[in-house]
Amino acid sequence: MVRDGADIIDVGGESTRPGYTEISVDEELSRIIPVIKGITENLDVTVSVDTYKSEVAQGALDAGCHIINDIYGLQYDPNMASVVANNEAAAVLMFNCRRNGECLRENIIDRALRELSGSVDRAVAAGIPEDALILDPGIGFGTSRSQDIELIASLDRLSFGGRFPVLLACSRKRVAADIAGRDTMPEERDDISIGLGLAGVSKGASMLRVHNVRAAKDVLLGYETALGI
Repeated sequence: MVRDGADIIDVGGESTRPGYTEISVDEELSRIIPVIKGITENLDVTVSVDTYKSEVAQGALDAGCHIINDIYGLQYDPNMASVVANNEAAAVLMFNCRRNGECLRENIIDRALRELSGSVDRAVAAGIPEDALILDPGIGFGTSRSQDIELIASLDRLSFGGRFPVLLACSRKRVAADIAGRDTMPEERDDISIGLGLAGVSKGASMLRVHNVRAAKDVLLGYETALGI
């Protein structure tokens, strides 16, 4: 992934896909710490850890991690914000419709702005600088496919007018499968995933979380070259 052009490697020890089973802190640490150490000791790349548990976050930071990627936007574990602040780390704050139930009958953009604003306020109150925060619209986390598309189309608003960088993570998710309109294995969703990512970049996304790094980089290279970016 680094050779293919990844700027950040995201390490996760617990699946958070729909219907996932929560694992213990010890189990999660046992899965991720050797991986984080292996990466940081051998490669010059930024590492993020995908966790919503402060104890796991602290262990990851001690192992050389740089960014905490929290699917609950610091609103699940009351100690997470202080762990990020005390370690002078960066944080990805994700909008998560699963946290307080389904969002299917709400205006998804208003809900996302409200939830993300709450996460930002929690982060700043804990002492995390605004320039250490990245926002994630939470594609597929309790949302419908039409809401996913609406979120992608509204990334400029979800950046709070460019105040925060936005991470778009739609690679190989159900939204890509539904757009394909046929049965697909996850790796067969890369083309549509990259198309969604490119649309996100055109709407203000600063970062893309992808599986096929080389293909995503090549598409972005063509896009940016054509636009003279």
